[in-house]
Amino acid sequence: MARSLLGMTAQGEKAYAYSQGGDEIIVGFFDDVARYLAVVRKSGAPESGFSPAEMDSILALNGPPADWKSEKSGDPAQAKISKAGKKTISPDQPSTCFSFTDNVRHVIGWQPGDKPFVFFLLPSYPGQPHILLNEWQVARAIG
Repeated sequence: MARSLLGMTAQGEKAYAYSQGGDEIIVGFFDDVARYLAVVRKSGAPESGFSPAEMDSILALNGPPADWKSEKSGDPAQAKISKAGKKTISPDQPSTCFSFTDNVRHVIGWQPGDKPFVFFLLPSYPGQPHILLNEWQVARAIG
């Protein structure tokens, strides 16, 4: 067992983690249905993102890589500036957002440009609680 990332153990969340090739893979379940997957770089160059070949392997954990759609989030240079002069959104690089839909499920995911992990979520599933997350919550839970 691993530490659950969402803190929803009262709703049936259980998480399992294992290491593979210097990365930690965390799979979260609700009532025996896999609802999220996180791949976290633990060794090597942890500040670097995943290579295109690594991302294809990671995407294949959820569905055929060719069936995924991806796009970069907004330009970090366009980050909003508060009245105090601080950036309210401050990633060094934009996140890459992913989505995959087949006949049964719609999976979403993201890879923050400045964090060494990628996260995928099945936000809704029949008979299961809906999960509403944002990048900040996930980054805080992963550490």
